[in-house]
Amino acid sequence: MEIENMQQTLGLLKNINYFFYNMEETEKKLKSNLIDKEAERDDLLHEIELSKLNAIEIMGVYKKLETVLKERRIIKDKIDLINTIKPYSNKFITKGICSETETTIKNIETLKRNQDNRQYTPRILQDLKCAKKRKE
Repeated sequence: MEIENMQQTLGLLKNINYFFYNMEETEKKLKSNLIDKEAERDDLLHEIELSKLNAIEIMGVYKKLETVLKERRIIKDKIDLINTIKPYSNKFITKGICSETETTIKNIETLKRNQDNRQYTPRILQDLKCAKKRKE
């Protein structure tokens, strides 16, 4: 990434801000999804335990169980990743990186607006094309 590129820098700062602000929410959502997957798993295990299934039905339940277990594993891996990142993010949050990042984003957006709307008021030569129109 080039620091000279304002759009890339702004994009990076917005991603950093999103990362820190959404860590807790993402973790809550994943834990809720994990509870749902565990409930699905329990439902399927009870189906195996309590129902008299023929071979085709057993195969169907087995396939559903396999899918649920794979989905559950993916969720657990994501939760592990978040738990690994949390100590790092908590240190930055404690130091106020979120508010500093928001301030920097606003400052860069203001800078970009100012650069896009540049005007020049000539000191001597008033008939230049680049001259800001004076109110008369």
